[in-house]
Amino acid sequence: MYIPHPSTEVLDDIRNILSSLPHPILVMGDFNAQHSMWGSSKSDHYGARILDILDDNNLCLLNSGCPTRRTQPHEGISAPDLTLCSPSLAPTLNWWPLSSSYGSDHFPLIISFPQKIGEKMSKAPPRLKYRLKDANWSLFRDKVQQNLSTIPPLNDNNNHLCAEAFTRALLQAAEEVFPIKNNSGNGYIPSPPWWDSECSAAIAERKIAEKNYRKNSTTQNFNILCNLITKTRKLLKQKRFNGWKSFCASISPDISPSEVWQNIRRFRSAFKPPRSPFMDSSTVDLFLDKLAPPFVPSIDNISSDPQPSLLSQHDSSDSFISFSLSELKGVLSKLRDSAPGCDGIPYSFLQNLNDSCLSYFLSLINSILRSGNIPPSWKIHEVIPIHKPDKPINDPSSYRPIALASVISKISEHLVKNRLEWFIESKGLLSPNQFGFRKGRSTMDSLSIFMTDLRLAFSYNKFVLAAFLDVSAAYDNVNLSILKQKMINLDIPQIFIRFTINLLSGRMLKVISEDSYQSRIAWKGIPQGSVLSPLIYNIYSHDLEASLKGKVSTLQYADDLLLYVSGDSVDNMSDTMTYSLKLLKVWLDNNCLNLSVPKSSIVLFSRMRLPPPVSVFYNNIRVPVKSEATFLGVILDSRLTGIPHCYYISAKCEKILNILRCLSGVWWGAHPFSLKLLYNALIRSILDYGTFILEPCNAVALHKLDIIQSKALRIIAGAMRSSPINALQVECSEAPLHLRRQFLCDRFLFRAFEVYNHPLYSRLRSLLECMDYPYWAHKSPPCLIVSFQKFLALQAPTHRSQFLPIFCVNYDALILKPSILFDFGVCKQDPSANAKFIDIVDSDSRWKHCHLIFSDSSKPGSEECVGVGVFHQQFGIVQKIKLPPETSVFTGECFGLLKSLEYILIMKLKNSIIFTDAKSALQALERFPFSSNRNNHPVIIACRDLLYQCCIKNYTVSFAWIPGHSGIFGNTKADSLAKAAVNDGDLVPYKNFCCDLALLPKSQLLNSWTHIWRSSSQTIGRYYSTIQVDIPPKPWFSNLTFGKAITSTLIRMRLGHACIPLHLARLKLLPSNICECGNDVGDFNHIFFACPRHDRSAFISSLLSIKIPFPTSISVLLSYVNIDVYRILASFIFHNNIKL
Repeated sequence: MYIPHPSTEVLDDIRNILSSLPHPILVMGDFNAQHSMWGSSKSDHYGARILDILDDNNLCLLNSGCPTRRTQPHEGISAPDLTLCSPSLAPTLNWWPLSSSYGSDHFPLIISFPQKIGEKMSKAPPRLKYRLKDANWSLFRDKVQQNLSTIPPLNDNNNHLCAEAFTRALLQAAEEVFPIKNNSGNGYIPSPPWWDSECSAAIAERKIAEKNYRKNSTTQNFNILCNLITKTRKLLKQKRFNGWKSFCASISPDISPSEVWQNIRRFRSAFKPPRSPFMDSSTVDLFLDKLAPPFVPSIDNISSDPQPSLLSQHDSSDSFISFSLSELKGVLSKLRDSAPGCDGIPYSFLQNLNDSCLSYFLSLINSILRSGNIPPSWKIHEVIPIHKPDKPINDPSSYRPIALASVISKISEHLVKNRLEWFIESKGLLSPNQFGFRKGRSTMDSLSIFMTDLRLAFSYNKFVLAAFLDVSAAYDNVNLSILKQKMINLDIPQIFIRFTINLLSGRMLKVISEDSYQSRIAWKGIPQGSVLSPLIYNIYSHDLEASLKGKVSTLQYADDLLLYVSGDSVDNMSDTMTYSLKLLKVWLDNNCLNLSVPKSSIVLFSRMRLPPPVSVFYNNIRVPVKSEATFLGVILDSRLTGIPHCYYISAKCEKILNILRCLSGVWWGAHPFSLKLLYNALIRSILDYGTFILEPCNAVALHKLDIIQSKALRIIAGAMRSSPINALQVECSEAPLHLRRQFLCDRFLFRAFEVYNHPLYSRLRSLLECMDYPYWAHKSPPCLIVSFQKFLALQAPTHRSQFLPIFCVNYDALILKPSILFDFGVCKQDPSANAKFIDIVDSDSRWKHCHLIFSDSSKPGSEECVGVGVFHQQFGIVQKIKLPPETSVFTGECFGLLKSLEYILIMKLKNSIIFTDAKSALQALERFPFSSNRNNHPVIIACRDLLYQCCIKNYTVSFAWIPGHSGIFGNTKADSLAKAAVNDGDLVPYKNFCCDLALLPKSQLLNSWTHIWRSSSQTIGRYYSTIQVDIPPKPWFSNLTFGKAITSTLIRMRLGHACIPLHLARLKLLPSNICECGNDVGDFNHIFFACPRHDRSAFISSLLSIKIPFPTSISVLLSYVNIDVYRILASFIFHNNIKL
């Protein structure tokens, strides 16, 4: 604590504070009171009062009588810094001041706590202890192969022992091959990167002066010390600032993010933060009581074997189709190293194994799946308590339990999850209104549906009563016996039920406390952070909506729950909501879950300024009624003004703008394109999320977001405040936010409608019919309606399916491994490519008797149709297919592969090879469907389905990539067919695909932006419009390596707003627009071509060397957007030290 001016009232407050604190306590502070008791040369009234406070509160004083503050020669000893503690702590603490003040007038105080016997005060060891950068993976593979050769043969009876042996084989190989990370630490904070020998010399000189003053406290020595302290402080401040500027200047698009953050940590002079705040033992006990109550369920509840009478015939272990090596490789391909489990094995260990070792690992997983017995090491979870912001540290509910399991176990979960997810989704077993952690669904689906229903109600002048509900610790309270029964009821295969229940029951949870691990066995709940947990919870809650009997509308996103009802009578709606909450309580009680009423809220959405009162009860407790609520990260207010959410994200982005300000000034800092990337990641992502569903809303609130964008772009470009924002947006290739919101809405809706039974479709059609109602008389249509009208206006029909394409085909079609050759031995530049191709086909036994099929596609222009051509060389049979103008070339290439496979099945060709020059299409076909975060292309999935049918019929089909336009006869023929198909191709099927429609909004955004720019630049940004006529796809400075000063100068010159006399006089910042030389008006042309203060001989000759015609002007030179011209301008700016 700090007491600048002691008084009786302040000391009374301190007395009250100390008496209210629980013991033991430790209090430190500058009390500004003097007494000989703690070493001061004099005593005052306040020092005596503090002694009385110590006596009254039974506190001890640790001060030894040494001075704690440096004084002037004529002053006595001063010790205003006191340390107080409880009597129980006093014998165990050591107190002393340091001899050096480190530039302050107070001496640092050291208080040491006793160290426990055997305890090492060091940093926590890293979870991944091996250094894997530039690792010798080849040697690692050989070592693992050698270790596995000593393991006994695997069978279902010894798979536990083999699992442990497999883990040891990996760890032993790692110990022999990989170096260990150094974690010893010397306890010293490393010097920041700006520190140099001059800094060290200044510190040494200051120490000598301080030492001299301690020995001889004269006025002269004191003045010398004070001067050196001031000098050193200024030097270090300047070094720190210059070092930061140098570091920021080094940030460019080429620098790796890890290097940037490493240097930032060095500038902060901070160690890597700990994994989580340690909890004391008592808090850990309470924390574990929530996750794993101290009880053991009955044997009937923990048994994982479902009753035989409840199982289908296909559920026996014998019918289980083992996981394939392609499945395992597909899973491993999408994983990246993260925090490992207790065994310390990362994913990269398994990703770098050879096929032999992977096959053993796969056999181990299949054996464990068949037996249903999970190895004990797979069930050990280290729980990391992640502290929630602004929550009390000693409250166990203030921590989010994140479980870290063995990656070996997690890989098996990935395999099971893929099959289980396909089984659940392909049969439509989940509620259509559950959008959490499902492929092809997102938070935007739930938000869009709810907002559309709200606008429908407002159109009919109705109310909407919504209950935003919080299920307490939903994942932690899942009852495993209930989960098992629900999985049985859904007819999930027994082998997956047994694996899931056995993996979840009897888990050992280990939580690290302040001094040790504490463990507990858990018989309930699903671990947060587990691969299977989101899908398991969706299964657990699949019947929630049905239990409400259709009284209210329901939206679920994992454990986030929204119930709402619309109507004319608030009383009737309240009764309906209360009754629905009563039904919900029954479901929650039956499923061992609880609702947190204080964290839940009721909002009455209404067009009225003073809506009627609302009373909704849950278990006879009134649910809080609020005027706004946060749903899936978007704040929704009762009148749909959007003000709370816009103000919230505006305030949030204002704080993030400080990051850009720290990294850049006008004439120094990070490269503008790096700042633009930071803006995209940190600020634009916040401005984008959910804002398109709010429109139409309060215009003033939305304008605050525009202000955030303009501030960020000015910082990025280093532009003046007077710069026109429309020109600045074009300069940085950053579209106006209202256009971007419509772009995001279009892209979302086109992707969402890939499934034809999407709940949003019917709602938007109903809302579209209400657009002429009085409510919309003075409002613009919502973004969703605009996007929906675009969808309906499409000329060609759209391909839509009941489920996502990945769930519409046989699972075996998804996991098969296509035979694809990306190197057929033909080069594009080879003039004899056709002859070489024929020689390869004739001489290679694999292709000698194969049917050669060629496919290609063509799209002459962006507004024209796509043609697809297929050519069977042996039979001379050709196909020409025409697809709509919205179709991409990629879809056309994929469609060529699809038509080729259809042809093979129709003609019953036993051995075939399909040639294409579309490498991207073959890469998409090769990619494991479950490894893609985005939706899979429906044509690619259809190709896999046909390829699977070929496998069933024992048709051998291979694919090969050949270079296009290289003279190969078949490829040339397919190319000519594709070009002809643009005009006269077969129109069956003539339809669009949603993945192509999702690409249209980008071109529509560009067209709309171009129209706005050309119209607005007639009045604002006229000078810039002569330089930049069209919207560039990316900023002109994205590929240039100029420094911030030069780049910002060039940007200001392009914008026409720079610190030149002409512009400053226009802003009335200068009395005249005449240049400092006094010869002419100080515009750009004068400064670069006529001002005698600058040397321009090299400038003119350089322009002439690249054949720039003279006479010319700066606006003409800037309009070239030529790298050579810009380099010449940059060189002139740099050599003449021009800052505009």
